[in-house]
Amino acid sequence: MLSRRAAVLFVPATFLERQNQGNPFKAIIPNIVEKRISGDWDGDWLLRIGIECTTLTRPRAGIGFYNYHLIRELAALNGEDEYFLFYNRPLPEMNLPARLQHVLSGPKRTHLWSQTRLASLCAHYDIDVLHSPGQCLPLMYNGRCVLTVHDLSAMLFPQQKDVRSRFVWNCLVPAMARKAHRVIAVSENTRRDLIDRLGIAEDRVTRIYEAAAPEYYPEPDAERLEDFRRSKGLQPGYILAVGTLEPRKNYPFLLRLFARWLEKSHPEATLVIVGKKGWLYDEIFKTFESLSIQRHVRFEGYVSDLDLMRLYYSAAQFSLLNPIYEGFWLPGLESLACGTPVIAPKHSSIPEVVGEAGILIESGDEEEWLTAMDRLWMASDRQEWAQRGARQAKRFSWRRAAKRTLNVYRSLYKAGKY
Repeated sequence: MLSRRAAVLFVPATFLERQNQGNPFKAIIPNIVEKRISGDWDGDWLLRIGIECTTLTRPRAGIGFYNYHLIRELAALNGEDEYFLFYNRPLPEMNLPARLQHVLSGPKRTHLWSQTRLASLCAHYDIDVLHSPGQCLPLMYNGRCVLTVHDLSAMLFPQQKDVRSRFVWNCLVPAMARKAHRVIAVSENTRRDLIDRLGIAEDRVTRIYEAAAPEYYPEPDAERLEDFRRSKGLQPGYILAVGTLEPRKNYPFLLRLFARWLEKSHPEATLVIVGKKGWLYDEIFKTFESLSIQRHVRFEGYVSDLDLMRLYYSAAQFSLLNPIYEGFWLPGLESLACGTPVIAPKHSSIPEVVGEAGILIESGDEEEWLTAMDRLWMASDRQEWAQRGARQAKRFSWRRAAKRTLNVYRSLYKAGKY
């Protein structure tokens, strides 16, 4: 049976012209009808795109940022494709374009909802392509579907996840990746992992980079930076680490490294850590309590205000983190966009993100890290580092990511259209 959109292809243009006033096809797809009548239609389809948005119902981090910026940029593109946002809990207040259509439906347990309800919602709203930006693709769904995979860290380092997360990422996500007609990887490193470790065919996996939010740029107002530092009780010299408190971020290494650096050469420095508590974080605080650095370390928790986060980045001497694995190191790119250099390990996706705009360490040797920290502390060539960071950050764009994602939707639809 033909879909409503496909049927338009076979309806004579003379009929559409006679029925132009009030005809049912025009109500559904006015652009195609008008172009068929004028003879200008080139065969391109207006799509109904469903996007699973459960990550937006929680405080945004990682996948939530990806989801938010992608749908905003998709809605900003020219065209009259329809976007339906599906989620199972009320969304907090956020600035989303009015063009987006919202569908709230239970149950509230996310994976139960995705596997029992989402497919029927797609059928009800006649969705052409369903996209899951995270890990909520319905395995029994028979329609065209796209999955974004951010990393395979749970498969590579299972001991760093709790039992529930290991089940989701080691059982459900691989099954979803194999189910999806197209898979988007947020870095070349993740793309290779999908091909090599899950056996996904290369022509099904597309690399589409994330980007820093447009709110991230070097703060130009020196007085505002001084007011920010004063309000937070921070000295002009501090270093910044951003990321959820969980094992993969390797915070115990960072705390021990910072303790050595304080003792060795910089007793006046402060380490500011921004990130919510995630899972299996007890070791972080045990390490913190075992070191004599309590007066020099600030745990700021989760910061949702992007303008405030820009100030944290812009006022820091540098950012650093030694994560064990990153699918796409977004905090590093945000720091570069704000003109603040970074220090990070040279593995996984991090070299793709940082390029030549930071210092990449090839090993876990603390001496190499301490040397890099000395190099960037109160650096006389800070402005040169800032310029490198700005150039690197501009290589990534949410608008470009949205265009490439829409191309994935269209190519998938055309590959199987009537």
